[in-house]
Order: sequence, then C-alpha cells, then structure tokens
Amino acid sequence: MKRISMFLLVVCLATAPVLAKGDMLTFNNAPNGEIGPYNLTLNGTQSLQLFCMNDQNFIQTGESWSVNVVNGATFAGSALNTTGFQYEEEAYIYSQLVGSDAATVQHALWQIFDPSNSSNNNPGSDALVSAAYSFALGNVGNTGSNAMLSDTTFYIYNGGTITQQYEDYPPQNFVGDTSVPEPSSLMLFGSGLIGLTELIRRKMSRG
Repeated sequence: MKRISMFLLVVCLATAPVLAKGDMLTFNNAPNGEIGPYNLTLNGTQSLQLFCMNDQNFIQTGESWSVNVVNGATFAGSALNTTGFQYEEEAYIYSQLVGSDAATVQHALWQIFDPSNSSNNNPGSDALVSAAYSFALGNVGNTGSNAMLSDTTFYIYNGGTITQQYEDYPPQNFVGDTSVPEPSSLMLFGSGLIGLTELIRRKMSRG
C-alpha cells in the first residue's frame, strides 16, 4: 500500500503543471485584411497561421488570451445540434483549403457559428457549408479514427486571462493544422511522465 500511495503522490505532482499552466495565443497581424489565414503566436514562441471561427467577436494586434488547444479528433461522433458537431463541420471546411480560395473557406467557417450574417454567404461558401453538414451528420456516433479531424487543431478561448483586450469583446476562436511541436501544456505533461518513470525506477531498485 505504501508503494501505491507513493505512486499516486508522484502522479499528482507530475500532472500539476498541466492543470496550472494554460496556453496563450497572441494575435500578430492579418496579412490578408479581414480574411484568413492570420498570423498568431502560441506561448510566445510557436508561429501559427490560422483561420478565424467567429466574426461577431473582435481582437486587436498584440492581444493575448488563454486557450485550450484541442485536436479535432476530440469531437468525433458528436451529436447533431451540439458545439462538437459544429467543430466537426469547421474541421471539414478547413480541410478543403486546398482547391478552394481562402476567402471562400473563411466565409464558410464564419457561417457555421454566425449563420444569420448574410455577408458571409456566397455560392462557394454555401456549397462548403452544405458538404460540411453532410460530413458531420454522417459521422454522428462514430468515435473511431478520422484523419480529417486528427489533422485539425482548434484554439478555443477558455474564459481565462486576456491582455490588451479589444474593448469588452471576447476573443475569437481559431482553427488550423495540427500543431508541431506540441503545446507547452503537453510538453510539461511529457516532462512529468519522464520524472515519474525515473522516480518509480529508483523506488523499485531499492526494493
């Protein structure tokens, strides 16, 4: 029992940094004006080019905010009329960037969460939204592996810290390729596991 108690204590210590530290996303600039991709930085070091998901929220250059970095596979099999279902639609639309112009993809992404804004509608974006709905609908209840979702990463504001906030608007959410290297929280988790393994090895070698 003593060894098990020590093991649980080490697990708690190893995972504490993951719970304590969030990822920070910073908006740098919009090289294409209102249309993505936009230049952002994750945790002050990792440069990203992402597309925006909300056109009713606003951010400004230099603004940073706390995000959850979530792989699209998390939402596999989401039920109809849920946020997860919408994220699946977003993943499909983003996957169609090759072969579609950026403006069409950006407007289609905006339509998912802001369908009432008619300025986002054009024949190309409407077609993408329709195909995305069919994809997500066909995936309801299917929690198996899906390359399209796995290759997509979401950067979702988690209600935490905001610096240089634009008026009182909440930050936008963004979507892009699966990030490499992993976000800092996962790197910390990996470091914790390495330390955990070493402590267990030492404990067992002492008998």
